Amino acid sequence: MKQHLQKKSYGFVLLCSLLLLMVSISSCQESKLKAIVTIANKQCPMDMGEVGMITSITYDGSNVVYTLNMNESITDITILKDNPESMKESIKIMFRNPAKDVKEMLKLVAECNAGLQMKFVGKDSGQEAVCELTPEEVKEVLKAESDPSQSERAKLEAQLKMANLQFPMQASEEILIEKIELIDESVVYICKVDEDVCPISQIEANAEEVKKGIVANLAAQSDPATQVFLKTCINNDKSVAYRYIGTKSGNHYDVVITLPELKKMIIKK
Repeated sequence: MKQHLQKKSYGFVLLCSLLLLMVSISSCQESKLKAIVTIANKQCPMDMGEVGMITSITYDGSNVVYTLNMNESITDITILKDNPESMKESIKIMFRNPAKDVKEMLKLVAECNAGLQMKFVGKDSGQEAVCELTPEEVKEVLKAESDPSQSERAKLEAQLKMANLQFPMQASEEILIEKIELIDESVVYICKVDEDVCPISQIEANAEEVKKGIVANLAAQSDPATQVFLKTCINNDKSVAYRYIGTKSGNHYDVVITLPELKKMIIKK
């Protein structure tokens, strides 16, 4: 149960976190831009954990294009195709008040009058969802300065908004993930549990083991997408919680990964 829940539910947020990592270039002249993109492309495929991988980075004369091969057991490509504006707005929010290197990259793309394009391709189906920021939109993002603390909150909310497009989703035989919410001091996965299969009392009785499994799984994730999600939670002073709610009794039990525990999972470079 723990493994299926962790793989599916966490993967949705990783998809959103992945959007923060899809660009890394440094040039203000088109010829240099092409050269740097070529160098970046040689590093592909880039493993992004459970979500999938970046298979190529190219420049088509108008856009820097990132092509991603997506794990469809985690990401529903159709949902991405059906919500292009939500995806675009989430990307714009995530780029507000960016880190210095990302901001410099955005400036370079804008100076070259180029755009950014992300192609999400289903690993099995071959379905494709495309999200594009035009040169004008890249410039708008650069102008949209905001308070850093508000920006971090907006980034987290954008990630959760995108993740919630995938829900509800059956994580395992006994667990249905309904949504992810910001509740008080935690990012909370709302999980409905079929008590005919697994009573809430069983989860509570084995809470320590359940938590150890989740912590071990998170700590083992060294991919950039996972690290970005963890840092976003930490920057917002949010823990991560799994709220298991019984479908019959209505009783619930929370398994909480505390802020100090999340901080221990950050890989220091």
